[in-house]
Amino acid sequence: MGVIHGGNVIAGAAERIRFARVALTEDTGNAGMLSWQNPEDAAIIVLRLILDITTEATGAAIANFGPDADGTGTSDTLLDGVNIGAAAGVFDNIEDQGTNGKSTARLDANGGTTDWITGTGESDPADLVGNAYIYYLVI
Repeated sequence: MGVIHGGNVIAGAAERIRFARVALTEDTGNAGMLSWQNPEDAAIIVLRLILDITTEATGAAIANFGPDADGTGTSDTLLDGVNIGAAAGVFDNIEDQGTNGKSTARLDANGGTTDWITGTGESDPADLVGNAYIYYLVI
């Protein structure tokens, strides 16, 4: 069975698509909101990163999410400049990717060179409550 992503059919992918739910934190600094490592022994393609913000940050917080080498850095190549302080809501790297965001990203196998996704608040994400849902294809 094939899975459709971005108008393309990925043959036999249904059994290789997985997702992770990760609670977002209100910590500041690089990777302060999210630091998730690919749990697979194979490379993955991140198909979608969805943020479900149930309580927005109390400040005018902007956040970036993307692949990282060691889980402590910052990246904006999945979601760039998401306003997590304006209102609660759902944001993703397809509809809300921003200037540098992309619809997919490749992560190396667990323990590889770039096997993390990080989320960093450009300003204080105090009182933020929400989860990130990471949908990925094991390749």
